Amino acid sequence: MVLMRLHALSYLLIPKRRDREITFESASGFKITYLTRCKTDKNESTSVKLYIYLTDYAPVDAVTVSTDESFDEYATLDTVTQRYTDAILGAYTDLTVVEKGHATLGGHPAFHTVYTGTITVHYGDEDMREETLKINQAWTIRQGRAYLVTFKALIEDYDRYLAQAQRIIDSFTLV
Repeated sequence: MVLMRLHALSYLLIPKRRDREITFESASGFKITYLTRCKTDKNESTSVKLYIYLTDYAPVDAVTVSTDESFDEYATLDTVTQRYTDAILGAYTDLTVVEKGHATLGGHPAFHTVYTGTITVHYGDEDMREETLKINQAWTIRQGRAYLVTFKALIEDYDRYLAQAQRIIDSFTLV
């Protein structure tokens, strides 16, 4: 019994391992930092440059960073907002806007929106399901390139991963 107590006390004295962070720098002109334990998909040749999985069990719960180079150098934040608002309205069923408005992203003027909606989620080649998601998304534009940072999660997972996602989003900077 004494040995068990000593063992329990020694466990309390051992410092917990801290997660380290890694910073991803994209050729598209942004940097973002996340925990090394997060799995990622990186692909500079697609619009979604970085997909950061927040959990191992639900591929939906993630932070993504995308770029869109379809705008010209004179495009404004209002132009980008109109296009993305139209895209959101067309992509989701049962869409509910929770909040929206002007914000900053990486220190630049941005538009921010939080909404819920139902969409088909691909869990694999043969596994597709209608899921209700909560999405927290912000976008900005610089020199004709739009940057979108999105936290999306199953509606029941959203609050669980919000703090972790917000730390990642807050680390986003344009270079």
